[in-house]
Amino acid sequence: MNPIKVFSTLLIITAVTQAASAKRPNIIFFINDDQVKEEMGCYGGKVLTPNLDRLAREGMRFDNAHTVSTVCTPSRYSMFTGRYPGNSSFKSYLAAYPKDRHGVPGFNVGLEDDNMNVGNVLRQAGYVTGHVGKLHVGVHLKTAQEYAHHGLYDVSKQSGLLEPDNPNVIAGWQRNEKWYRQWIMDRGFSWAKHVYWGNVQGAYPHHNPEWTLEAALEFIEQNRDGPFYLHYATTMMHGGPHGWSRSLEKPLSSGAGKLESRPNVIPLRDELCRRVDEAGLEENTYGFTWMDATVGAMLNKLDQLKIADNTLFVFVTDHGTEGKFSLHDHNGTAIPCIIRWPGVVKAGSVCSNLVQNTDLVPTFFDVAGATIPQGYRVDGKSVQPILTDPKAEIHDHLYFELGYARGIRTDHWKYIAIRYSADRLDQIKNASLRKLPDLLAYQGGSKNASNHLQRRPHYLQPDQLYNLNDDPLEQNNLAGVPEHQAQLKTMQRLLTEKLKAQGRPFGEFVPGADSVPVEKIMPHLKKLEQLRPIKRGFEAIEDSPDNTKPLTRSERKAARDARKANTGRKSLTN
Repeated sequence: MNPIKVFSTLLIITAVTQAASAKRPNIIFFINDDQVKEEMGCYGGKVLTPNLDRLAREGMRFDNAHTVSTVCTPSRYSMFTGRYPGNSSFKSYLAAYPKDRHGVPGFNVGLEDDNMNVGNVLRQAGYVTGHVGKLHVGVHLKTAQEYAHHGLYDVSKQSGLLEPDNPNVIAGWQRNEKWYRQWIMDRGFSWAKHVYWGNVQGAYPHHNPEWTLEAALEFIEQNRDGPFYLHYATTMMHGGPHGWSRSLEKPLSSGAGKLESRPNVIPLRDELCRRVDEAGLEENTYGFTWMDATVGAMLNKLDQLKIADNTLFVFVTDHGTEGKFSLHDHNGTAIPCIIRWPGVVKAGSVCSNLVQNTDLVPTFFDVAGATIPQGYRVDGKSVQPILTDPKAEIHDHLYFELGYARGIRTDHWKYIAIRYSADRLDQIKNASLRKLPDLLAYQGGSKNASNHLQRRPHYLQPDQLYNLNDDPLEQNNLAGVPEHQAQLKTMQRLLTEKLKAQGRPFGEFVPGADSVPVEKIMPHLKKLEQLRPIKRGFEAIEDSPDNTKPLTRSERKAARDARKANTGRKSLTN
């Protein structure tokens, strides 16, 4: 063959390959923790977030984005897979809740061994896929026995050493972090580094966004020729101001023990706090500016490498704050979301249509041209049509789930149903009055149930219907109002369709062996009226009609002292 023709053919093949690669964008999926829209400048918040504001100016802001579940693990599971958490086939979840039984998705789901997740599918499609930061969808690691089972250094609350300067402690944490990396790569990711297994804890209970950012910038630099997928999950803003304010003075604390030096990837923390002060903003907003600086560092890296135009950048939060452990919109399922993709997404555009975090993984598959493996279940829908037309509609309703609760939302209505399994009902029947709130809470126990009941007395009602146009804070339950029965039935029909597709029993919606009729739970909800929700728990209400109002803290202390004194007098007379 003519050498010139061979050379020309190779040039053409190379050009075509490069052109095909250029059409497939790099993807950065930036997942924040515990943040609501009002805590970002671009959503009108009184905070200093110049880089997120820039992202919104150069991309699309989503005003009606939601998470499927309002606690970390099930939400993050959906952002790894595109599935509802209740469809997880994680071994320990199925062992506890077989598929023919009522599901209770929460902190018990995780990435499966079959590698049906975004990192593996995109890797098979030719992407280099990396994970940095918080995982929280792995095997259960809480007890000394569980750490020992996996050959890990024990950092459990029961026996883990809280000595951050101890060389043995540092070495143990370093060894664990490398095991975490390998676990993620065994699930199909190409690369992982600077991993937190869950929330910050133990000897190093401090946020260090510089440490996670350092690994992210390394990954972007190494894979600048693309295409790459970066699953970046910061631990910020978990725990609120209390959680991150104590971290500001701990720059060497990390998920791999104590560092030798501070990663030099963003301005000094003192400098960021000074900028907030100069802007006339509150000290309790320092953390938002600190996290925002890591977004800016990534954007600057993309600009420096001249790959910003071919990078799809998604910023989202796993769930809200005070709405955690509920299926309510406000600061719960409603989350901030921004997507930038220069040349595709119109700068400064806004989408007001329904989208959900389950939609992001199928979007990544879509834009990457990935082939979805046979047997891979996807529950979300690609938002790619919205990226070029913010008025495009991909959902007329969304589905939510958490513990014993399920929900449906349309543009203007929200419906929440709470149904318990037969096993749970048995526990409720045998519970003391003091233990009852723990068991009736559909997720999060009595502490979280009390917080929500103080805001919404109907929080645990089996059926809840809200008109979001008139009642955006969901204060007025319309489920029992006659004129809204048609709307209630419409929402219940939509929920039934979702539940049937999932294939598990759920009350009367999908009857099964462990379904429980609503009327069987009502006496126990009535019994709950004997308790008053207070901060972090409940207290008994005395029979006197004078005790119908919540007691102040001093009044509660006085009542406890009086009971103790009375008990003491009785013992002396016996």
